[in-house]
Formats: sequence, C-alpha cells, structure tokens
Amino acid sequence: MPRAMRIGLNVHLLSTTHTGIQHYIRALVPELIAQATSHELVLYGEPSQLSIPAHTQVRWVPTSRPLRSGTLRVLWEQTILPRLLQRDRIGVFFSPAFILPMRWNGAGVVTVHDLNFEVSPETIHPVRCAYLRRITRWSAHRARKVIAISRSTASDITRLYGVPGEKVVVIPYGLDAIFNLENARALEPMVRVRYSLPERFLLFVGTLEPRKNLPRLLEAYALARQRAQLPPLVLVGAPGWQHERISSQARRLGIRDCLVFAGYIPREHLPGVYAAATALMYPSLYEGFGLPPLEAMGCGTPVLASTTSAMPEVVDDGGILADPHNAQAIAEGILRITQDETLRQQLVERGLERARQFRWEAAAQNTLRVIEDAYSSS
Repeated sequence: MPRAMRIGLNVHLLSTTHTGIQHYIRALVPELIAQATSHELVLYGEPSQLSIPAHTQVRWVPTSRPLRSGTLRVLWEQTILPRLLQRDRIGVFFSPAFILPMRWNGAGVVTVHDLNFEVSPETIHPVRCAYLRRITRWSAHRARKVIAISRSTASDITRLYGVPGEKVVVIPYGLDAIFNLENARALEPMVRVRYSLPERFLLFVGTLEPRKNLPRLLEAYALARQRAQLPPLVLVGAPGWQHERISSQARRLGIRDCLVFAGYIPREHLPGVYAAATALMYPSLYEGFGLPPLEAMGCGTPVLASTTSAMPEVVDDGGILADPHNAQAIAEGILRITQDETLRQQLVERGLERARQFRWEAAAQNTLRVIEDAYSSS
C-alpha cells in the first residue's frame, strides 16, 4: 500500500483554446481522482473548467482570474505557483504539460507530449518555441519521472535531451467513450445538417498550422484528383499560426472550390463528423501521439496517417501509412482509401479493434503509479 500524500496538479491550460493537451488534462484528471482515493489532490486552476463531482480528497486553488494569456500563465507558473506548492506542503507536483516551476525544489513529475519545437522549430511561433525549448529541457532533467505519451516521444526525450531512459515512462492517451461506432452513427444525421457537410467527403481534424502538413496534403489531393473523381476535403479545426497560407495555396492548385473550412466543431459532435466522412486524412509531419486517427478508428472511419513520429505505433495496421514528405505517396494513399472498397472494409474492422486497446482508465492507473514512485524516492 503506497504512503498517503498530497499531490498538486496544474490544470490552468484548460482556460485556453482547445488542443490535444487540454483534452489530455480533461480526460486524465477525473480518472486520476477516482483512483487516488488514499491521497489528497490539490488542483491549481478554475473549477468551472473541469467537470468533476465533489470529492473530500480534492481541493481547488483558483487564481483571481483565468490565465488565458500565455504570458500571464508563464509568470504565474514561475513566480506564484512555487510559493503555493510550498505553502500547501505538496508531496509531488504533477505537471501535465511540459513545465515544472524552476523555484520548486520538491518532487516533480512532468508529461512531455512531443518535442516538435526541437524537431521542427520552424512550424511554431518563435517566441513560444524559444521558451518551450529552454523550459522543457530543464523540466525533463529536474523531474523525478518524465511521462511520454508514446515510444516516439520517449525516444526523442532521451536522444535530444540526454535524459536517462529508465527515468522516462511511456503512458499513451486513452480513447474517450464517445468515440464508438454506435454513438457516431447516432450523431451522424444531426451533424450533417448542423454543419452543412457534403454527402461524401474526406476529412482533416486538427489545428490549421504548418506542422499538420496541410500544404502537402493539398498538393497530394490535387494530384489524386487528376486521376480520379474525389469528394471534397473538409477541414475541421481552429485557425493556427500561418493558417492563411492554406487558402492561397488551394487557389494556386485550382482546388479552392473543393475545400470546406468547417472551423472548430465541439468535441461531443466529432463522432458524428467522423462517421459521415469517407476517410480521415492525417499526414502530419510530427505528432507526439495523434488523437484524431485514434478517434476516427474508434468511430469506424478509415484512416490515412504518416509513417513518421508516433503515427505508426498509434495506427498500427488500422490504417494506411504514407510518407508525409512525399505528396505522390500521400496521393496514392488517397486513391487507395477512396477507390478500393474491400480495403476500406478491412481498415474499418482493423481500426475498431486497434482503438479498443487505448483506455483512459489504464492511463490514469499508470500515471498514479509513476507519481507514487516519485514520492517514494523523495
């Protein structure tokens, strides 16, 4: 039986825009609370941002206002948070996203989701990139344990930062219960009407930013259209850094009329969007994990993803993998996944089986074990 302790968690990222990291916090923390019954948890953030039932072992420490600004959040994390951790006598501080406070001398566990800012710094805003490069390297060395969300990310941490392999623990994301075949098909009619979706379409889900490889996806789509009739390409996601390049490139390629910018769609509606799609296109250049392919597989939607970073270990044989640097290879994948009905049915079955292997309950169990280990060694 592990010793009882007080665990601190920083959940302030829930106050910002919707990203995979915020989803990680929103999905993992309630499971962590449900399993950490012998421990006390102190959550630093806004109670309104996380829907959890009242627990006697959970205490919230909010700020005077939500930290939606990145600058405000950094200042709070590095100046105010260390004093709060000391005041609250935290046994282990768990940071679910990259950063430990530099003035905190206690035991820390940090989750590193990817090292895109090291691998492809040109795809991230320079100021944000510079901060993440410095603080993530420091945090990974300072932490008692580092959680990586994939073997690919774990390899990057040890290779680029020189962190000992025994200090890094791989704990993949889980798949939300809403991403299942029955729920997806039930939502599909409503979603089609609400978002004016075409009868058939190829789908991309994610922030519209350079590392998602959208310019090469558009090039591949244009190449594939020269050889076969294709349904339109629907882009679902909030605009990110340099997003304006997408429309201009589509016009140059002569496919602007084939693109639908659906914008951000609430997570609870995404299963219906996946179910309505002919296939998900996700040839991202770099992913620490890559939730959309997993979500699509859970909803019975064929997937085309990348051969790089974490994509092969998430998708495995549940989808088609293509070299994200090669537009022709992506185009061949598009043609296979849209023209071969036998292959599509095989991908649906294999994708559903693959998706069942990712559970948030298991992720929380393993995360709690890492936190307890860090406390035992302090």
